[in-house]
Amino acid sequence: MTEGRPFPRLVSLEPSVTATLFALGREHLLVAGSEHDRRLLGDQVAHLPTVPSTWAVRAEDVARFQPDLVIASVPFREQSLAELLKAGLHVLSLYPRDLASVYQTIRLLAALTEAREAGEQVVAEMEATFERLRREVAGRPRRRVYVETWPRPLMSAPLWVAELVEIVGGEFVPERPGCQVTPEEVIAADPEVIVVAWPGVDNPPLERVYARAGWEQVTAVRQRRVVAVDEIAINAPGPNLARGARLLAQAIHPDVIPAG
Repeated sequence: MTEGRPFPRLVSLEPSVTATLFALGREHLLVAGSEHDRRLLGDQVAHLPTVPSTWAVRAEDVARFQPDLVIASVPFREQSLAELLKAGLHVLSLYPRDLASVYQTIRLLAALTEAREAGEQVVAEMEATFERLRREVAGRPRRRVYVETWPRPLMSAPLWVAELVEIVGGEFVPERPGCQVTPEEVIAADPEVIVVAWPGVDNPPLERVYARAGWEQVTAVRQRRVVAVDEIAINAPGPNLARGARLLAQAIHPDVIPAG
């Protein structure tokens, strides 16, 4: 690698990283992407060789592409990253937690690939979308919203999703984003909307949520307000969160935000 020049050979281990590089116009630097990229980017990545994600990747999966840099992101598995480092691979591990750090990772990847102006544009467009949605739902009742990212054990959505819920006129409950929660906590929080976003599950069986013991007293269950969304749009911490925010707005305020 030449100092001050873009990395000529990148491997992305997460859809959020791949999506960011595409948004920056730096997709040509990718020699391989995550096996889950197609869920987020569709045919745009049909030509790109794939490797397992950050969670499951092995050194031999990546080394054959002779990358100058491997870019990992959440969710992490320490053993997988340690194996990459032991194999002598250069690894950048991103750890976005909230919207501010999502913007930071976009700007970092933009700086690394000499696309600073594009990075600022991507962030500005995300912020503009969020502000537009905030205005669209202004004055509407703030509904209590539980966003579930795994059913066994129950996992609440990460902090950036909690922030999106607040932006689009909801109140994120229970007040512990990105954590394992108990059924009792959800029942006590009494969400008015339940959003199901299980990673890798295209058509989650919502009737299982409706049938959970004790949940018949939850407002969202009583009012049949359990909604599935395209999970990767909100679970991948990248430019796609602009679309994810709109999906959350539709789930919370279907009378205000039309589908589409």
